[in-house]
Amino acid sequence: MTTTALPSVRMTRKGFTTLTSVQARLLLREPAALAWLAVPVVVVLVLGSIPGFRTPQAALGGQRVIDVYVPTCAAMVPLFLALTALPATFASYREKAVLRRLSVSPVPAAGVLGALVTVIAAMAAAGVVAVVAIGALVFDVKAPAHPAAALAGFVLGGAAVLALGLVVAARARTAGAASGLGVPLMVLNFFAAGLYVPVAELPQSLQRVCEFVPFGAVTAIWSGHGPLWQHLLVLAGWTVAGGLAAVRFFRWE
Repeated sequence: MTTTALPSVRMTRKGFTTLTSVQARLLLREPAALAWLAVPVVVVLVLGSIPGFRTPQAALGGQRVIDVYVPTCAAMVPLFLALTALPATFASYREKAVLRRLSVSPVPAAGVLGALVTVIAAMAAAGVVAVVAIGALVFDVKAPAHPAAALAGFVLGGAAVLALGLVVAARARTAGAASGLGVPLMVLNFFAAGLYVPVAELPQSLQRVCEFVPFGAVTAIWSGHGPLWQHLLVLAGWTVAGGLAAVRFFRWE
């Protein structure tokens, strides 16, 4: 399969804004779009409504279950979007020959990808803010010990999984194939972030492994476990490696 050359059209700011607006409307028309944003919010509300989950637990180092799960539920949003929505949407464009048609149009295909990534990143940021705000305002979840580091962790974590999502989008020929590749990465990050079992209840060796998975590192920063510099370095490494791999293997058809 030969790679289609990108059109040599300069993307203006107005053009990119228009593309971004179009991508946002297209994405929000999908029924799954509500689930990507609503499921983490519903999970937080359900967990927080259980009285036992608002009681400090010795197994969690004196934390409540809801304290542990707020950052984990916040992590669900970028993971849903970056590892399923992004690659599946872009692969569907490839599958339907949208990118081929763009190669002979005045619209740069790279601009479409940039607009899609921008929309995904904005939706992820909004979802994270919503989950954290509900945790703080409704269930009195305290701020992390290092708020600036936690913010940097979520930004870098989001960038890391976006890069991984682009790696999947780089080669997947169909939306189904993109989901098949992206979902296992999402599940791995769910586990490392403590969605299935709180990380504090895992064996020490497994906790250590989780810290080297993108959103395992993010939740470790939030909870204050381990050296901050190491977690941030892990996230930066995933971002750079994923970005380079996506550029190396990307194809437009």
